[in-house]
Amino acid sequence: MMLGEILLLAGAVLTLLSALCVARFDDVLLRMHALAKASTTGLLLGSIGAALMLTNANDITTLLLAAALNLLTTPVAANLLSRATYRSQGIATRLEGADLHAGRVNVEPSEAD
Repeated sequence: MMLGEILLLAGAVLTLLSALCVARFDDVLLRMHALAKASTTGLLLGSIGAALMLTNANDITTLLLAAALNLLTTPVAANLLSRATYRSQGIATRLEGADLHAGRVNVEPSEAD
């Protein structure tokens, strides 16, 4: 019982840290990184903690299915959003270091023809 409560608390702390990072960071890519990584891990820990405290098998499988679906979809969605943000021209992004994809960014499909 104690392990479930610790995992729930750890998940809540990670979700809180994710929200604080979104409010704190200036760059849109940093915000999306903090939101995708910490909130996914927080939800996963919270779901496992809640599943350990439940007794009904239907409730446990529902929680684990929701955690698995979140684990599969959130990183992919964050990657697609960050890629679209990187390729957009109206959103300012601050990149530190060398931009390895600077020459490989495609223009709009209508302009490429």
